[in-house]
Amino acid sequence: MISIDGLTVEFGGTALFSDVSFVINEKDRIALMGKNGAGKSTLLKILAVARQPSRGKISAPKDTVIAYLPQHLMTEDGRTVFEETVQAFSHIHEMEAEMNRINRELESRTDYESDEYM
Repeated sequence: MISIDGLTVEFGGTALFSDVSFVINEKDRIALMGKNGAGKSTLLKILAVARQPSRGKISAPKDTVIAYLPQHLMTEDGRTVFEETVQAFSHIHEMEAEMNRINRELESRTDYESDEYM
């Protein structure tokens, strides 16, 4: 559960939004809609701790991962949006590849008593 309480963002003394409070439960699916300049991206950046609010509090469990993928990607390598998003899990894909490599090796080796096998 992610809890937002009294979130306020101000720029030069003018409030973009103020006193916003809500809860996102584990199984919730939400949409964030509004006109340009309403603060949607700013709110998402605050949730992902990429920006600080002027006031307010965000609470989430320690193991919760909140990420923000900008609407205008800053990539120069020609990756698609999907490929760019998958990069957030690259460490998991690397671990999976290493586990697969080790499993293939264990399937084919027969030198069970060697130091190298151990």
